[in-house]
Amino acid sequence: MNTKIISTTILALLFVANIYGQDTYQTFTSAGFKVKCGCKLYVNTTFISMAKQQGMNNIIAAYICAENEDNPDIGVIHNINIYDESKSYKNIQPSGYAYFEKKYLEQYATNLKNSGIAYTYTTYQGVSAIEYTFDQQGLPTKAIIFLKNKKSYLIQVGTRKNLSTKFSSLKSSFAIL
Repeated sequence: MNTKIISTTILALLFVANIYGQDTYQTFTSAGFKVKCGCKLYVNTTFISMAKQQGMNNIIAAYICAENEDNPDIGVIHNINIYDESKSYKNIQPSGYAYFEKKYLEQYATNLKNSGIAYTYTTYQGVSAIEYTFDQQGLPTKAIIFLKNKKSYLIQVGTRKNLSTKFSSLKSSFAIL
């Protein structure tokens, strides 16, 4: 009987911690960021593996998680990827960093345009960024990409309900350490 009560209490505490944990920051010191998210982010090993197979060796971090994954109507996918761009800066004087970053975003915008994806330039985290919306395998998705501290950051949210609100929430809670 005591074991049942203890087990039930532990489950209840875990449930409550999970609900309230959604309003606290998840900190990823090795990746250099923290964020509030409605689910527990974990390393996206599938993405990292596929990217490395395609010759991308500059991935610092790739995190993903899903809320309500059993219900496609209200499910939410959160995705954060960080890339080391320092090799691209290697032969550039610090005075040329802003120009390089501008050209980087212009090339990204060209790729979006060539894929039929509309985008807007914005300012995020004090730097220029590109925000865009697209369908990812039928899932409406919003994303933002920006460069800071010789790294590129991609933050995405995919959901069928309240996409703009959920994206804004993730974006506004993202902080570089």
